[in-house]
Amino acid sequence: MKRPVHLPLYHEFLELFDNYEIQNWEAKQFWEKLNINQIYRNDKTKRLMYSGLKVLIRFQYLEVNHETSRKNVFSYTETPRMNELRNRTKKQKLEEIFSKKKTEFLDQIKDKENNIEFLESLLSDDKTLEKYFINHKETMENDIKNIKSNIKLMDDIMNK
Repeated sequence: MKRPVHLPLYHEFLELFDNYEIQNWEAKQFWEKLNINQIYRNDKTKRLMYSGLKVLIRFQYLEVNHETSRKNVFSYTETPRMNELRNRTKKQKLEEIFSKKKTEFLDQIKDKENNIEFLESLLSDDKTLEKYFINHKETMENDIKNIKSNIKLMDDIMNK
């Protein structure tokens, strides 16, 4: 069984990859762009960054561009595998957000359907009330359509 690999500054690197495309970056550019609080910008954190770069190279998310590298100053470029990582990370974030939102939407649909059923039960008792409820009923039906449209949009985004 493979042992999981620890990527130092994991969250900082993921945020960086989410916001930037890495083309011929030197380590100093990673250091400048990593979202690290000034309090923690010290030699230990810099060593963690270099360790993280080594891990990313070993697992082929980054590669050293030997043409643009100089002695002891490496130039890093992302590989196609980096886009796979970006897509996975994006999908995880969206799944979390969409899952919560979908639950909210489904609850709203249930409430509105319950209200429509209530209005219909009142109408079944007395059809003359229809003129008072028709606008409310149509509004709720339109709301349900809009909510379902939003759910479909989220599903479409997740399936792309």
